[in-house]
Amino acid sequence: MISQSSLQESVDGDDKETDPEADEAAEEPREQRPTETFYCVYRRLSSRSQLPGDDAEMGYRRSSSSDTFSKEMSAADFSLSLVVTNLPTVAEPELRGFIIKRLSKGAFFDGMGTIATVELSVTEQPVACYYCLLHQNTIQEPDSSSSEASGSVTDHVLCFLGSTEKALELFRIELDKYAQGLELYLEAEADILEAHLKSWYDESVLYLQRVVQLFQEKLSVLLRAALSHTLVEVKHADNRTKQDVERFLSVASLQGLIQEDRVSTLSEARSQEQQVISVDCGEATLVCHNAGEIYTRVRANCEPQE
Repeated sequence: MISQSSLQESVDGDDKETDPEADEAAEEPREQRPTETFYCVYRRLSSRSQLPGDDAEMGYRRSSSSDTFSKEMSAADFSLSLVVTNLPTVAEPELRGFIIKRLSKGAFFDGMGTIATVELSVTEQPVACYYCLLHQNTIQEPDSSSSEASGSVTDHVLCFLGSTEKALELFRIELDKYAQGLELYLEAEADILEAHLKSWYDESVLYLQRVVQLFQEKLSVLLRAALSHTLVEVKHADNRTKQDVERFLSVASLQGLIQEDRVSTLSEARSQEQQVISVDCGEATLVCHNAGEIYTRVRANCEPQE
């Protein structure tokens, strides 16, 4: 069984070499400090005429590497204005400088975020930074008579900071989905935007710890359900628990990683007789109904065909 402390260590930091003296000290109980996390949103306004090339839809974004892109861009080609952050005042300019360097190098990709390590004076050690560009709007210049594309491009640069680069890389898909979900709130009031930003780590990373802690030795039931694409009905639980289970099932599914014919076999079996695993969180001990039947069906469908 995976313990809560071991899972937290795997999420919050890299593996460390063992030291005999440190092992003796580790035997003493220690308090697990919560991971310190930050967020920051910048608004980026730039002139379209300054963009290299004529690809108006891409803006500063790129889907492939380009040396020309990096050479033609400079820090003077754009400006960043702070929208909202929970970073200390002294640390925000440090992050801004980091983002400007990344923008000048073209280190942003269309449709996905990037994770790198950044050094901040307010943290004891370097922290991981997930950053990405969100939606793009074009503001046309009314006095422009040029036939070429003109106007300004407005993007938002979203930053999540915390944990380590190696740890956040494990949750890149969840972070991308969470970032995309924030597009609706970028133009909202600051307090509304902050209400969604401050829970990024809790919803994108810690959901895994909560699911493991909830299911414990019954976690295999959830894994089998994900493998067979079986519906899981969570009863007597709050919305967050239901969302946690849904996220776990999504990332634990092997769809796209196993052979297509095997996926087709599982889909056909599911369509012939739809099974549902019922998870009752209202009991003193977690109860899973129909789990045995699902296990038998998954095992039969996954056996190699001769």
